[in-house]
Amino acid sequence: MLILPPGHAQAVSQRRALRPREKWLLGGVGAVVAVLAVVLVVAFASGGTKSSGHGCISVALAYSTGGDQIYRCGASARTMCAGVDQPGGITGATADRVADACRKAGLPVG
Repeated sequence: MLILPPGHAQAVSQRRALRPREKWLLGGVGAVVAVLAVVLVVAFASGGTKSSGHGCISVALAYSTGGDQIYRCGASARTMCAGVDQPGGITGATADRVADACRKAGLPVG
């Protein structure tokens, strides 16, 4: 049988007050979590991807060794759209993606 001193249960159940150093630590961790939350919200909200339209094309192309995000405007976009399904130009599934982007931008294909 274990005999506990009088008032032991009350002493154990009461919460201990936080020391100043512990308060600073909790405040710092809370601030870091808040900053990370803001950074994530801004990153997801901004997106970072451009879209095709108004004479500019944006195409994400996947290759066996990686991929690329192509964004072209003006004469460069018109030249790229003119090369779709042409000898020495863009062919296959890539041509389909570029052609879709060209149509969204209002540029002639092929």
